[in-house]
Amino acid sequence: MTVEHSVGIGAVARRNTARVSIYFVLAGAMGISDRTARTVLSIPANHVASACESSGKRLAIEPHSSWLAFHIPEPTLRRHFEDLTGRPYVQEFVLPPISFREGDGLGLYQTLRQAEEDLSSASSEERPRLAKAYQQLALEKLIAKTPHNLAEAFGRGTLSDAPTPLLKAEAFMRENLANPITIDDLAGAAGCSPRALQRMFRSYRGDSPIGILCSYRLAAAHGAIRAGRTASISDLAMSLQFSNPSRFSVLYKCAYGCSPSSALRFARDEGKIENAQNDES
Repeated sequence: MTVEHSVGIGAVARRNTARVSIYFVLAGAMGISDRTARTVLSIPANHVASACESSGKRLAIEPHSSWLAFHIPEPTLRRHFEDLTGRPYVQEFVLPPISFREGDGLGLYQTLRQAEEDLSSASSEERPRLAKAYQQLALEKLIAKTPHNLAEAFGRGTLSDAPTPLLKAEAFMRENLANPITIDDLAGAAGCSPRALQRMFRSYRGDSPIGILCSYRLAAAHGAIRAGRTASISDLAMSLQFSNPSRFSVLYKCAYGCSPSSALRFARDEGKIENAQNDES
């Protein structure tokens, strides 16, 4: 987490960093343009918004601006979102510009400011634990207390006001994660043509139907690993239609920040500690 002041900055991202940045503009203004999507995000003073850092995005900051930036690795955001909601993270997180001087954005801003103050005065031994606790609290406030595009998942379990055919296709995915699924199968379940379904998913989910299906299956794998419901990563991959376990491991690591075998070892260690504590009590 950093606080910075500007004399006027312009920069273009050269690579994808797999992180989401939350920008609080205290004075001046900031603009982020995406040449691929042909969109421009403008963040005025006293407002906060998110930007997913990817190749080709241009950042422009007015002279004499002041801002606070909170950077979150996307795997961390994904894990926290899924653990908190029980829903798969199948769409890029977007926090539109909102005021942080009042209302929903204020709590997140106050948390980060308090974190900045406490971390600067903490000892080197205290700092890692304190930083982890503040990260958890900030993520809770970001996901549960701010009006972002995934907020609907808390209530109805849907992600944005998508067309009925798309929602039918997603329901079919969830019911058939362990079965082979083609784009024609999804189109049949949705009641539209494969091309129309492709367009809907690109417009409302930012990915192809098969890409979203992969996200659902990765989320199911993550849940099984966390709950200790698997003894073999290869068997788990095959049961969710990942025919190449090595490819599954690469996709899982990109999504969750660690290999599935490491996640499984960690889950087992956590289980042993919990059982030992229960035996002692």
